[in-house]
Amino acid sequence: MTAQLEGGIGGAHTGFGVNETQCAGTVACASGVQPFATSNHFDIHVGASVSVYVTEHFFIRPEFDLHYAPGLGGVNNEFNSNLVPMGMVWVGYTFGDR
Repeated sequence: MTAQLEGGIGGAHTGFGVNETQCAGTVACASGVQPFATSNHFDIHVGASVSVYVTEHFFIRPEFDLHYAPGLGGVNNEFNSNLVPMGMVWVGYTFGDR
């Protein structure tokens, strides 16, 4: 079993768009996503995981990550909160010696 802690700083980019189809008469049409709101935010990230080896090389790793992006949530912002929690489970294989 091995534990991992991670952290860092960076940026978060959000964008919202509308899928539109525009036609010139009945012959020529073009479709695509038209962005109408984008924003960039400073991002702080922390995470923790534990790799549990079920054999010599196969492992399962539950992981929890937390991102903090000021200005992402609250009144007049895109989302409900500045905190973005994430969780995932990895299944992997290690080549060679551990």
